[in-house]
Amino acid sequence: MQNTHGPMATEPLLPINHAAAALGLHTWKLRRAIKAGLVPSYTLLNSRRLVRLSEVVAVIEASRAGGGNDQCLRGMGT
Repeated sequence: MQNTHGPMATEPLLPINHAAAALGLHTWKLRRAIKAGLVPSYTLLNSRRLVRLSEVVAVIEASRAGGGNDQCLRGMGT
């Protein structure tokens, strides 16, 4: 049974390398942001970390707007 409630209900979880490629980022920058706790990640049945694209974009937008002093996101959206 699928959860169909809320805005994140239908958004797929992507591997880090796919999300980074979709946003034009280096994979290591996204991994560093995840390790620092700035971007949420999910691990399901295996050890692969997955992310939601909208959550990564939200963190990039917040860092552009001066929402924090996070060093590992500097230049992430450029």
